[in-house]
Amino acid sequence: MIETSQLQTLVAVAQSQSFSRAAEQLGVTQSAISQSIKNLESKLKTPLFKRSGKKVVLTQEGEKLFEMAEHFLSSMEETLEQIKYAPEQMQGKIRIGTLNGVGKSWLAPEIFQFAKHYPDLKIFIKMGLQKDLVAEFEELKLDILILPTEYLPNVGKKVFLSDERSTLVFPKNHPAFKISKDITPLELQKFPTIMFEKNDHLYYTWFKTKFQIYPKNINIRYSINSHGHILHAVRDGMGVAVVPTHVLNRSILKNDVDTLGTDFEVVNYRMYMAYHKESEHLLRIQRVLEHLLKRPSPLI
Repeated sequence: MIETSQLQTLVAVAQSQSFSRAAEQLGVTQSAISQSIKNLESKLKTPLFKRSGKKVVLTQEGEKLFEMAEHFLSSMEETLEQIKYAPEQMQGKIRIGTLNGVGKSWLAPEIFQFAKHYPDLKIFIKMGLQKDLVAEFEELKLDILILPTEYLPNVGKKVFLSDERSTLVFPKNHPAFKISKDITPLELQKFPTIMFEKNDHLYYTWFKTKFQIYPKNINIRYSINSHGHILHAVRDGMGVAVVPTHVLNRSILKNDVDTLGTDFEVVNYRMYMAYHKESEHLLRIQRVLEHLLKRPSPLI
């Protein structure tokens, strides 16, 4: 029978790639770490680690056991957390994951205000790529996930949060950029254009929604995957662009560029919050969801 302590040792060694660092992390001697791994390998009749220079790395069989052990320990920790703190108490841990833009401009400030009222809560916010966030949510390493609907995993319950809209922006009071609401697709494509990337999803979605056709022969002058830098470039007269309205409205440059108004805003994504069905009875989870749903939309 494999013991939980052996799995904890395996995970610590694999993550630190060192027996000595794993010993420090777990508060035991290095010889105890070595003996634990040796006993585990003896039970399984296969080596789990190999030397690679000064590091120890997992073998192929070790990788398989490590993935299982990491998931098992995470699930066990989550279960013990729920048992330790009564469902009706505002204590324990809450882990929330979302994309960088929404996390920095909206979620982090809102959760800060929420956390001030509950000193016994431990709140962790993870911002990153959607595929990594989804994987952590599925592995029960995140309690709440905030993502566009098409990125959401198949597991968990979903609550609609907000639509993400985008708008055309162009230099303000610039003689070379006289753009009006009756502009045609061909006229717009002649202007120098700033793109988030070569096949800019926001630009193509906005163009197709407003003109019922996809753009051709775009006059791309500049491409950079940062909406903040895009707004700077538009402000300085380099071209037109399509940006999320929530980025524009929170930018210090919002009064330095021009738009065609709300009639020319387009819905790109529908943003949802997902949470695990088995945690819906936890007061701390429900309170966070209620707080975020009552706050000003993150995407306006």
